[in-house]
Amino acid sequence: MIKYLDKKTLKVYLLKALSKSNVTDENQKFLISPIIERGKSLNSTDDYIHRTILNNANLKERVLDIDSVVEVLGCMLPLAPLWVNIHIQNSHSGETMIELQCSLRFRLPSILQNQDTGHPPFRVLD
Repeated sequence: MIKYLDKKTLKVYLLKALSKSNVTDENQKFLISPIIERGKSLNSTDDYIHRTILNNANLKERVLDIDSVVEVLGCMLPLAPLWVNIHIQNSHSGETMIELQCSLRFRLPSILQNQDTGHPPFRVLD
């Protein structure tokens, strides 16, 4: 169980998760898709993040590099998204498009999901 999370560690965890997905392209581009979970309520911090950063007006079709992803997902560190699902969209011309579906619920590192992967909160989906 991790107890501390900073932007450097968050980036390392994202890179570890991507390495398990066999993504070898150096030129990776990301889309962040915030997911509203039915039956789950947002606390005031979650609501603030949703209204200011992780909203469709701010992120719709916005392509980010890995450093920008870390800045967005790490905007409230030590709080981080409870989970982030990684979907490899497509790979062509030396560029890989990756969708990151993320929870709007930001929590402390010790309760992030996907601890067993060694790179919480990230999980690669086939």
